Amino acid sequence: MRRSFHGVSVLAALALACSGDDDGGINPNELSMSLGNPSGNVQTGPPNAQLGPFRVRLTRGGTPASGLAVTWSVTSGGGTLNVPTSITDDQGDAEAVLTLGPTAGVVTVTATSTGAQGSPRTFNATAVVPGEFAQVEVRNNDFAPTNVAINVGGTVAFVWPVGAEDHNIVPVAPATRPSQETVRDGPFTHEESFSTVGTFQYFCSVHGSATTGMRGQVVVQ
Repeated sequence: MRRSFHGVSVLAALALACSGDDDGGINPNELSMSLGNPSGNVQTGPPNAQLGPFRVRLTRGGTPASGLAVTWSVTSGGGTLNVPTSITDDQGDAEAVLTLGPTAGVVTVTATSTGAQGSPRTFNATAVVPGEFAQVEVRNNDFAPTNVAINVGGTVAFVWPVGAEDHNIVPVAPATRPSQETVRDGPFTHEESFSTVGTFQYFCSVHGSATTGMRGQVVVQ
């Protein structure tokens, strides 16, 4: 006599399906690094100034991970950190304080935690000398500030922070600068120096145009 096991097969398949891992769930053992709140990213100050702390947060399976080491380093530009390593607190937060160097320019700092997803995290800061150096943050949907003024020979740093997506800088004709026409995601920095007097307008071609949307200008005096 021929027997059917169709019902048993269906039940077995359902059991296997239910026992599988849920790809949309949180891995309770996964260590992750994110920016703190506030993170302190994209700060400015005069040369030799001490800035507010940079901050990251470590979580394991979505829960704050305390007592873990975070290593900090200045990876470009001038400046010093108050600690090479800090330990996460009960909220999973670790921080470091940057003192800017003696000259104007962009400083990049990284925070690293071994084995953490999202590590390292990058922070930007700028030492600004009025008239000589200015910074524009390339944010989602706008430039901040939209208008900056510098002296002839000055430099403007355009900084894409972490989380900024699909932005570029296109000069409004007849100007040929500032220009970074490749669409970029943050973190990214582009510096441009200006050697002639004038007003230099620009826009993001993804989110604006020469007359509307995401645009800004540099006034050189």
